[in-house]
Amino acid sequence: MTNAHCALMMTCALVTAGAGMSAAPAVAQEAVLPPVVVEGATLAIPSKKPSNKQNAPTEPDVEASGGGTSAAGEPASDVTPSSETPGNSAEGIQSGKVGSAVSVVTGAELKDRQIRHAADALRSLPGVSVSSQGGPQSLTVVRIRGAESNQTLVLIDGVEVNQVGDGSFDFSNLLVDDIAQIEVIRGPQSGLYSSGAIGGVINILTNGGKGPLTFRARGEGGSFGTSNGTASVSGGTDRAHASLVVSGVRTDGFNISPEGPEEDGGDFTTVSFTGGLLVLDNLKLDVSLRRATRDGDRDGFFGFDAAGFLTASDDPSTFSTDLSVGRLAATLDTFSDGRWTQQLYLQGSETDNSDFSQGVFDPPAGTKSRNISTLSEYGYLTTYRLDAGSGMPVQHFLTGLAVHRNEGFDQPLLSRDFERDRDSVAGEIRGEYFNAVSLVGNIRRDFNEGFEDYTTWRTTASLRPWASSPFRLHTSYGTGVKYPSFAEQFGDFPNFIANANLLPEEAKGWDAGVETTLWNGNAVVDVTYFDSDLENEIDTRFFVDPVTGEFFSTPFNRTGTSTRNGIEVQARAQLATGLTVGLAYTYLNAEESDGTQEIRRPPHSGRMDVNYTFDNERANFNVAAIYNGDMDDLAFSFFDTVVTTLDDYWLVNVAASYKLSPGVELYGRVENALNEDYQEVFGFETADIAAYAGLRFTYVEEATRAWAEGR
Repeated sequence: MTNAHCALMMTCALVTAGAGMSAAPAVAQEAVLPPVVVEGATLAIPSKKPSNKQNAPTEPDVEASGGGTSAAGEPASDVTPSSETPGNSAEGIQSGKVGSAVSVVTGAELKDRQIRHAADALRSLPGVSVSSQGGPQSLTVVRIRGAESNQTLVLIDGVEVNQVGDGSFDFSNLLVDDIAQIEVIRGPQSGLYSSGAIGGVINILTNGGKGPLTFRARGEGGSFGTSNGTASVSGGTDRAHASLVVSGVRTDGFNISPEGPEEDGGDFTTVSFTGGLLVLDNLKLDVSLRRATRDGDRDGFFGFDAAGFLTASDDPSTFSTDLSVGRLAATLDTFSDGRWTQQLYLQGSETDNSDFSQGVFDPPAGTKSRNISTLSEYGYLTTYRLDAGSGMPVQHFLTGLAVHRNEGFDQPLLSRDFERDRDSVAGEIRGEYFNAVSLVGNIRRDFNEGFEDYTTWRTTASLRPWASSPFRLHTSYGTGVKYPSFAEQFGDFPNFIANANLLPEEAKGWDAGVETTLWNGNAVVDVTYFDSDLENEIDTRFFVDPVTGEFFSTPFNRTGTSTRNGIEVQARAQLATGLTVGLAYTYLNAEESDGTQEIRRPPHSGRMDVNYTFDNERANFNVAAIYNGDMDDLAFSFFDTVVTTLDDYWLVNVAASYKLSPGVELYGRVENALNEDYQEVFGFETADIAAYAGLRFTYVEEATRAWAEGR
């Protein structure tokens, strides 16, 4: 029996068992699990309808709750009831109306799990895999549905943060203290977001600051000489609101090379500001700014294992990364009911990477390198809502977009500077019919400098067959494109040969799934099958110069079609008051055009999250068990590369907290509680068991509560 057959039988058994446990008849599926709202799955400007205040927190330090994997129930409007509370600022579409496969991690879940780096929240979510070269300061990338890391588009408050230099985003530079929600939208999304969205999109939303004037502070310490802290102030109403967050981490680290005594540490600092001002009753300005810096130690790549293959090796080399992100948007409602909304925006990001090599091999000791990736965009976005007459529950949303984009790549120490422009237009129509059917279709045209012009598109559908049906069917089909990066075409790096003639990668993919609501809304199970094809895949060829004997690499376009398909399962259940369980499983088959398996894509992965709140919500206990199956990787020698297998592993993290008094909370956690010895990248070690503890303080100025709630 094949792995695919085993995976299919497992998922069918899970759904059948869940349906069997649902003793109550499928009537009026009343949601017990909190609703989930998704902002990044549509081109339309998020709705600004007034939110339902009844779910606002009544205690100073209660944060908004949300569904970690799926939604149950339909709130009264498109806006989540908790959109104005600290910890959740999403405004968009109920996930029950989204045809794309989506997973969401809320700010409340980040807090309960005591996650400090965003990548740890993404590990083994459906369709998602994470690879890190060692410690928290080391390069960390995320792949969706077997696509490469530079085929996963990452947005922070709507701003793309992928480096235009190599096309990827390094998640080690993303602390979570200001994050309200992380959305993973799977499948080709270039019809929405243009280049890079082949595997999917990770859309990160930061706290908007609405609510009473609130001050927060947190400090912790623990293993590897780690200290971690944050301070924030937030508050405001629909008319004016703001949030300022400062966070930092320092760690002595551990040795990321298999041999030697040297510890590899790092320092992280993030300052973020988000604010909004209602200038007129129908005109609002929104701004978001973010500055993240990271300094760290790294090791060379000239150690050897017993078989003679290269591994990380101790040396005192260092690096630094500065990430700057900014967005300014003006949104105008031209009718009193918000029927026609227009938005002008200006946004951009810059990633500045520096490296100082102090190793003894090439690059030789004392070598400095620096590269800067810049991205700037300005655009016009407009959405018109068309309602059916006579109170019919039918709505259409018509959206248009025009945007200009400039990309730049600079290697200042080598006096190399490259730049290119792109103009794009896009249109979308979204229809909602009788609270049962939601349809979306969009198309985008990119007018490129340096490449051919490209048209991409995407369509999705969501169907609940009848009003009380426990089943919801969802499907999507779309195309994707990934333009070659500056580094691939023009980069000047040691032992690397650029290829200016690379072609854009092209993808098309579809998925279809069934979401089942059980136990009168106490549980939701979603099973999705996906399939995608990739042409012109950009791969790397390694070779030895026959004259000099030096080892080189160069990018090239593969011929033929690379395929990725599999099954994703996600489930969430509220088993008792305060007790929730989340489950996820992915079977992935990702093959190169020659039939070989793609590296660092585990065929089997999954996770379970259990959260228990008790003692009148003063105490919280959380366990996360994350599984990463066997996966292929490349091992290098001076003269050859071979495919090797990295062993499977379980990561078990345990976190607990207790509110000593209003506004004062004691917490602690153990990471890698089973003390697993594992590698995510061949030749780079990961952390042993580690423990951390700290205090969290929250102060709410009660005099501002009524003001913030509009009373």
